[in-house]
Amino acid sequence: MLQQSLSDIEQAIASKRLSLLYVQAPNCGVCSVFRRQVSELLEQMPAVNGVFTDISLVPSIASRFHVLTAPAVLVFFDNKEVYRTARYIKTAELKAMLDDYLQLMQDEKDLSN
Repeated sequence: MLQQSLSDIEQAIASKRLSLLYVQAPNCGVCSVFRRQVSELLEQMPAVNGVFTDISLVPSIASRFHVLTAPAVLVFFDNKEVYRTARYIKTAELKAMLDDYLQLMQDEKDLSN
C-alpha cells in the first residue's frame, strides 16, 4: 500500500529498526519493474519494514529526503539513512546490504542473551 502523507512515511520508517523507503513516480515503467523486485526481496526479509510511496501523492518527500529522480530506494537503520540508490537499482547489492544489517541485528540480539 502506498503511504500518502509525509508524517505516515516518517512514522513507518521509525516503526522498525530497519526500514526501506521506495519512491516511485507516475507513468514510470522502470518504477513498476523495480517495485516488483523490491517487493519480492522484502517478502524474504520480514524484519525489514517496506515503505512505498509515489512522489506525485507526497511531493514534499522530494525535499524532505532529497529525492531527485525515481525510482529511489533509501534504507534507514535506527531511523538514520544508511543507503541510497536511484534510477538503476542493483537488487543484488541491495540484498547484500540488507543482509548485512539483518546479521548485525541478529548478532546484537545474540550478545544480549
